[in-house]
Amino acid sequence: MKNILDYYGVKIDLSDYKSIKIGKELYIVKKDMIPFLKGEVKAAGLKVKDSEISIEFAFKIAKNATKNKVIINEKGENLFLYGRDIFRKNIIRGDMKKGKKIVLNSKNECLGIAFWDGKILKNVKDRGMFLRVLD
Repeated sequence: MKNILDYYGVKIDLSDYKSIKIGKELYIVKKDMIPFLKGEVKAAGLKVKDSEISIEFAFKIAKNATKNKVIINEKGENLFLYGRDIFRKNIIRGDMKKGKKIVLNSKNECLGIAFWDGKILKNVKDRGMFLRVLD
């Protein structure tokens, strides 16, 4: 967990949270919620998978991230939310080293997670995916 927070340059207090395993999945859950996790639990808290974060976890840490994030313009935002990849010309600013990035719009709202390969910001997960699954 600390490795993930360090990767994104996030310094937040997680003393109220605990890592728990449900089946094969790892979650970060508020300690006061643990007594309610009885029976057949399918999901809880913020999901973490190896060094990969869920979109919900990205929303939680995005405002505190100081590294490995990019801000895209409005055209890029529209494309990204439809599951598309983003070209350099749609990136306003951010960390341009290759690797996973938290993607934000110009209002500093988290849009999702992408991978910057040096030329294209490849969409990994975005907020629009929830709506596309419903179609």
